[in-house]
Amino acid sequence: MHFRKIIFPLFLLTLPSPAAAQDADSVCTRRIHWHADAMSEGQWNLKDGRAGWANLLSAGMDVGTWRGGCAEIGALATGHLGHAVADDLQDFSNINAESRAFRLIHLGLRHGWDKKIKGFVYFGLRQADEDYFNTDCAALFTGASYGCLPQAGDNFAIGVYPEAALGIHAEIAPSDRWLIRQSIYNGTASDRLSRQFRFCPKSDGFAAMGSVTFSPDWLPRRKGTDGESDCAFQPAYVVGYIAGRQADEETGKLIGGGSVWASIDQPLLRLRRTTLALFATGGTRIGRLNAARGHWAAGLLLDGLTRRGGTLGIGVSRAIYADGHETDLEITSSLPLCQWAQLQPALHVVRTCGETALIGALRLCICLGNK
Repeated sequence: MHFRKIIFPLFLLTLPSPAAAQDADSVCTRRIHWHADAMSEGQWNLKDGRAGWANLLSAGMDVGTWRGGCAEIGALATGHLGHAVADDLQDFSNINAESRAFRLIHLGLRHGWDKKIKGFVYFGLRQADEDYFNTDCAALFTGASYGCLPQAGDNFAIGVYPEAALGIHAEIAPSDRWLIRQSIYNGTASDRLSRQFRFCPKSDGFAAMGSVTFSPDWLPRRKGTDGESDCAFQPAYVVGYIAGRQADEETGKLIGGGSVWASIDQPLLRLRRTTLALFATGGTRIGRLNAARGHWAAGLLLDGLTRRGGTLGIGVSRAIYADGHETDLEITSSLPLCQWAQLQPALHVVRTCGETALIGALRLCICLGNK
């Protein structure tokens, strides 16, 4: 089974709609943008007493170059102390990773245009989780499969946290409601500088990914004192795919396959500053790649718990693997402490091949920058 984790950059925890993203990301200005994010999470298996401490530090910067273009760079460091607190298949924490002081995860050039049809093209080192699995609702949950569906991340060695791959990524927005993404990556991602900057489809295979997002209007966004929306959730309907060739773990020969998925973010009810939203996603494999056969997840989220914000969520993630199956029930809440810090407790009930684990976690998130 391929190593697969996922982490959303902290500044994506409340993502804008595709329309807002187009305005922010299509064309680079000559201003320098930077961010520095930190996560520290205490983990405890309430059944057998195993405990661990996971840490993540990430930073990035983009600098305007020519008109409409910019250079981008990003890196992260990971550290883990104690024991692995669960023998799970999906990974209950999306920041778990082997300790390493430096990983380059983003380096490339982007050119955007802001005309009737907006968009941009990027070439370089990149992670697929930046683009394809970062809906508003999915970003709340701490389980790994909310960020990258198993039939994509386990069947393909794509660049997701903490690894990256060389490739080309493009986005086109025909209107404010539609967003089309398309990428092609080297088929074997890595966190080693000696292997990251290569495109060798003959030996490494390749992975093509794409998605279409539709974001209709729901309710007019109310304006806060800072001029930004105080509603965390907007409707988003996504259909995506991945296809390519990967090396078979037993024979080493390249075999073809793919998967398709769909996800929904749907606000249900708005009462003053509080919003109730529904999240659902699911997908299945296609072809001979068989490590993960299918996955679905669903959740309810309640935003606006306090005057500072805050979101409560409950979700269920179910994955079917060739060698087992797993269900993860997660209850979590993001609690803003100030403008740049938040606390997130989480409780996981993980049922793996008939065995149950009860896991508690407490995460501190700090986000700085001028994004």
